[in-house]
Amino acid sequence: MIERVYDDGFATPRRWNARWIWGQGDGRDRNAYRYFRTEFDLAGAAPRLHLYVSADTRYQLFVNGEFAGRGVPPCRPYFQYYDQHDLTDRLRAGANCIGLVVNHVGDSPHARAGLLAELTGGDGRTLAATGPEWRTRHADAWVSDTFRFRMNVISPYQEFYDARRAPEGWTAVGFDDSDWDAATVVGGKASGRPPAVLPWVRLVPRDIPHMTADAVLPERIQTTEESLDIHNRVRWNDLSIGLSATGRPVEHSRLEGAENLLNDGAPTVFQCSTGHLDGSVDGVYDPCVVLDFGRVITAYPRLELDGIEGAIVELGYAERLIDGHFNNAVEGQFADRYTMVEGPQTWQPFTWRAFRYLKLRLRRCGRPVTLRGLKAVVSTYPFEERGRFESSDDELNGIFGICRHTIRLCCNESIVDTPWRERAQWLGDVSAVTLPGIYACFGDTALPGKFLRQTAACQYPTGLLANISNVDKGDWKWNLPDYSLWWVMALWNHYLYSGEKRWIREYYPTALRILRAHLRHTNERGLIEDMPFNVFIDWADVDTGGEGAALNAVFYGALEALGRMAELSGDQHTRATVRTMMRAIEQNFEARFFDPARGCLADACVAGRLSPKTSEQANMAAILWGLCTDETARAIVDRLYEKRDIEVTEAQPFFTAVVLRALDRLGRFDLALRIIRDRWGRRMLDRGATSTFEEWQTNGTWRSGEFSGIMRTHSHAWSAAPAEFLIRHLAGIRIEEPGCRRLRVLPRETGFDYEVTFPTPPGPVRVVRREGTTDVTLPQGVEPAPGSLPS
Repeated sequence: MIERVYDDGFATPRRWNARWIWGQGDGRDRNAYRYFRTEFDLAGAAPRLHLYVSADTRYQLFVNGEFAGRGVPPCRPYFQYYDQHDLTDRLRAGANCIGLVVNHVGDSPHARAGLLAELTGGDGRTLAATGPEWRTRHADAWVSDTFRFRMNVISPYQEFYDARRAPEGWTAVGFDDSDWDAATVVGGKASGRPPAVLPWVRLVPRDIPHMTADAVLPERIQTTEESLDIHNRVRWNDLSIGLSATGRPVEHSRLEGAENLLNDGAPTVFQCSTGHLDGSVDGVYDPCVVLDFGRVITAYPRLELDGIEGAIVELGYAERLIDGHFNNAVEGQFADRYTMVEGPQTWQPFTWRAFRYLKLRLRRCGRPVTLRGLKAVVSTYPFEERGRFESSDDELNGIFGICRHTIRLCCNESIVDTPWRERAQWLGDVSAVTLPGIYACFGDTALPGKFLRQTAACQYPTGLLANISNVDKGDWKWNLPDYSLWWVMALWNHYLYSGEKRWIREYYPTALRILRAHLRHTNERGLIEDMPFNVFIDWADVDTGGEGAALNAVFYGALEALGRMAELSGDQHTRATVRTMMRAIEQNFEARFFDPARGCLADACVAGRLSPKTSEQANMAAILWGLCTDETARAIVDRLYEKRDIEVTEAQPFFTAVVLRALDRLGRFDLALRIIRDRWGRRMLDRGATSTFEEWQTNGTWRSGEFSGIMRTHSHAWSAAPAEFLIRHLAGIRIEEPGCRRLRVLPRETGFDYEVTFPTPPGPVRVVRREGTTDVTLPQGVEPAPGSLPS
């Protein structure tokens, strides 16, 4: 047998003996839940027992009656993740039971429902595997046709769970499953052995750790109230309407000990009004409480209660209040419902939710229901906080704090734009802002690496990458070409930071196809003109028609990164092509876009005419990538930020990352700090932000040039650029050799004291500035570049 050799350094996929299974039908039902179980005997103790499991879309695992894990990371079916669980301490000699609940979201046109699981011993021998002998049944404790918030790509459905309909004891040995169905094997065209089964043609071992599960309590009671229980007969499956109803002070219902929800162990008693029984009250009133967790979190709310059969608790989630009230019916209709059994019980939803405010509404509680505990079990990526920024400036400390928290919020089993609205792994958001923040704040390379691999697997025949990579979502015609360019730069930066050449060896061809996709649309000046795809640049009114200045500047940055990859790969032809393209852009850029009357660059040149629009995006991108002379760059900065006598489109938080880097490159770190204070300090921190807003306004957007009252999220990672800037750029760190083996370190002189730690693979770089004196400490194995401190 020929051994499979993988030179790229990535994990080798395993060989499966299990089969993909589901119930009867084509597996394309939306929001479907299904139980699976098997029992088997083990002859004796084994040194290692591992369960490999994958599911479309996600699963919960139980072993011998106990919860044992969940997964998989959100993915497309042709890049399907599987998990590995060590069950050595959970299985025993004799009879054992493995049970799983699988939830298939069903929003992807190319996916179908399925479960794949295989238990192996220390010698690799298969001890149990999914197949036709497994038992299954529809999990009708869950309601499928609940309200769907279409903008969320991971958990769009409200969850309705009725504990009365759950089969008691189904996860334990000895349960009678004789009335369950035999599992149906999902067959392949040539073989039933994975990965020969469509659509899961590539099975990828999990390449990141499992998420945290740390319980926190709410910080304060926002509101206690009661609401009239009026049935929502038209939209019965949307809980947000009733949860968003503004209540009245508690008078007819019962809500005792609400303050105990802030502590661990003391009970809170709820009971609906009963005055309707004797006619003293017109209708039934439900007790409600809104809890404030102090800042946006990503968590599973866990309820421990003494319930009554058929009573209901509804949970609504919001990251902000509207006009001082809980309201999630306008947008982000995230809500869940739990129907109780009699007696003590514990419940949490199947998937985590993002929220700061949690509303509980108790219904059908004619007798008292005692809530003995409510915690939020926080789920987030298990970063170590290896990066550090502390200063004598409280405002900058606060800005750094909300930016770092937002990056952590947006890092789970995917790196998402926002955990609240989409939970989508947006290509440009992550490449341009989040990855640099992860390196600087946490020094992690596993999650950025997962992102790069997962996105590379989503390349279209056009050569562009999919906008979103953690689900099979979107149409290739809506691709954002500049987002693919940001990915090329992110790939090179990951190699620079990690020092692992395998990233270039494996994904340089992907970057090449992106280059070719853009070369098709360049003109005789080397500039991209009339790009047919949707050029994004920023959520702002930037002219991207004809020859766009901002797009061509980003293109130049990607060419620069690709040229270095070509040189590293020994690809002289591509290196020469890139040099030719870069020279053409350098020679033509300023002449094509500079307007002497304005004293700065126009947004675009359309059919030889300069656009009347002027933006920070176009001008600062040109400065960042050196596409105008230093004299012109200084004149532009003076016009835009000192004189401010022309109308300029301001960069939103996403592209302000470019603004900050450009100013630092030009030697205007002072102005970069001023912008951070003005935009993140005045417009976020001073308005009570605990994480970063998506745009400078939270109640609307100017993206079209006119104000539109679109709700903006309070937790968006593309707005967290100061997290990286206040570490790496304040310390003046530039990576001169891959793996951070040689660094240029030129700390900035400021009017405040600071301590900065920049984590690198060899160890932390520490910069301390006290009373005008700066000390730099480099870890062993890191060489200072010429001109650095220490010299």
